[in-house]
Amino acid sequence: MNNKLLENIKVYRGNPLLMGVTVIGDEVNFAITAKYGSNCQVVLYEKGKDEEVARIPFENAQVIGNVYAMSVSGLDYSKYYYNFSVDGEIVTDEYAKALSGKKNWGKACDNLKGIIINDDYDWQQDAPLNIPFDETILYRMHVRGFTKHATSKVKHKGTYLGIVEKIPYLKELGINMIELMPAYEFNEIKKENATSMKGQFAIESPVLNYWGYTDGYAFAPKASFAWTNTPGGEVEEFKYLVRELHKNGIEISMEFFFPQGTNPKLILDCLHYWVMEYHIDGIHANCEEAVMRMVETDNLLCTTKIFTYSFSNNTDFYGRKSEIRNIANFNDDFMVCARRFIKGDEDMLNTMAYKIKANPPGVAVVNYVANHNTFTLYDTVSYDRKYNEANGENNRDGAVYNYSWNCGAEGDTRKRKIMDLRKRQIKNALCLVFLSQGVPMLYAGDEMCNSQKGNNNPYCLDNEISWTNWNTNAMAKEILEFTKNIIAFRKKHKVLHLSQETRQMDYKSYGLPDMSYHGSKAWYADFSHFNRHFSVMYCGKYALLDKAGEEQDIYIAYNMYWENQEFGVPSVRNKKKWHLEFSTDGNKKDCDIDRMYEAPGRSISVLVAGDENK
Repeated sequence: MNNKLLENIKVYRGNPLLMGVTVIGDEVNFAITAKYGSNCQVVLYEKGKDEEVARIPFENAQVIGNVYAMSVSGLDYSKYYYNFSVDGEIVTDEYAKALSGKKNWGKACDNLKGIIINDDYDWQQDAPLNIPFDETILYRMHVRGFTKHATSKVKHKGTYLGIVEKIPYLKELGINMIELMPAYEFNEIKKENATSMKGQFAIESPVLNYWGYTDGYAFAPKASFAWTNTPGGEVEEFKYLVRELHKNGIEISMEFFFPQGTNPKLILDCLHYWVMEYHIDGIHANCEEAVMRMVETDNLLCTTKIFTYSFSNNTDFYGRKSEIRNIANFNDDFMVCARRFIKGDEDMLNTMAYKIKANPPGVAVVNYVANHNTFTLYDTVSYDRKYNEANGENNRDGAVYNYSWNCGAEGDTRKRKIMDLRKRQIKNALCLVFLSQGVPMLYAGDEMCNSQKGNNNPYCLDNEISWTNWNTNAMAKEILEFTKNIIAFRKKHKVLHLSQETRQMDYKSYGLPDMSYHGSKAWYADFSHFNRHFSVMYCGKYALLDKAGEEQDIYIAYNMYWENQEFGVPSVRNKKKWHLEFSTDGNKKDCDIDRMYEAPGRSISVLVAGDENK
């Protein structure tokens, strides 16, 4: 043991509210929970080595309840790693802010040690962007998979810096918030056979948990997602990512997976830490209901966007009052409905009409048509069944029902007619997401026809199936351009993303209802189970409620029938005329639209009110 080290330090009673290790000026606070009466020690190692150099015992005066806390002065913490010892057993700090031994992706490590981190960082006046939900356009990604593919053409592949390199692309696309799948120190591989993802179909060999929905150390950014090789350098690299995103008007949300039974205090401490120390703008967590209620009502998080599977619409409880709508439901409801609608299922109009307008006052809703654990958008229109054989579970894993339709051929095909239909169906799906009132979410790669070859559950695959393919073929380019345009169109027209839910009435006496439904006849929507078409009109003047200025009226014809359908079109205010802005069938010809509009089969058409001589 290093007796000289022990002679040069002084140990005091620490702060038991600062769990883990915290640098405060010239002192280091160590705190751990253990059963009262345990023999606890701080174990120090020389940086880069496995041998212990010193143990510092917790004294009785440093124990409150089950919390052991000491403050150490005179310790040159930059020279040491640490662990705790509890009754002779070495324990890695679950509050560790960085870990040695985790740099190599996909390698199990027996000798984890905490790295003592000073949280000082030059944020250059960084401040929260506070983009409201009604202005948010969300883009979801896996840090490694986003830029790991050779087609990404970035220098720092599969890392936080790789995302920084793609910021110009994200800005051009038009998104203003990214969400990262777990990007903290999750245990992607273990020596034991079973992991939390296996269930009844466990396989015999150890398996990689590529997604990160497993246990780990939630306070520490994932070292293998960082480009730097400096131990602990991932902390600064992640902060640099956040700072650069904010400089470019892009928020960042983090997804967390807390295994059942995780201490609620640890969960709240973790979320507080990421918001305060990493300046993240959003939190996505699916926890036990009682824990999520605690997170939902936390005053420190009341301006942080919080996503979970299902929040109650009741937001007035436990004395928490906020004028900012900061909670959102993030689930597959919209996706299932949209997929069924575009493939032409019966009895979908009532549900789809509701999903288009859903924008509750207390809880936002996130709309998407593909996610990490589903078919990609391209695969949704290319496969009727899943192909998960590469996962090693005999295709028994993953969702059986994908609500997909291959448009006439399973998988890859060169048939022009089928590919044209797939292209149209992708555009239809994108329109449903970006022309609806909820918060739109795009899964990385869907804007350029990324495919997982029919795999809807590549949780254990770290290869080209799970990586984002930056396609540059003609179809991918067309879909990418369409995505940029539909996002720009949404941004331009505030009436498509109002801050409050529409009422389907003219409660401001503007001459038209804020939103109205129509069908084959204007003002008469027929939602019979056999119908597959309806239309929506928005009165642009209602954008004034959000101080956006009066806008053009917009009429959107949704026709998922396989043949052309006639739509009744209402008269426009102020002697304007309807003009065809765009249609997903590719028709750009502006036709004479008076009382009727004929929409092509399986298409969405957008009409905008303008001057007669547009």
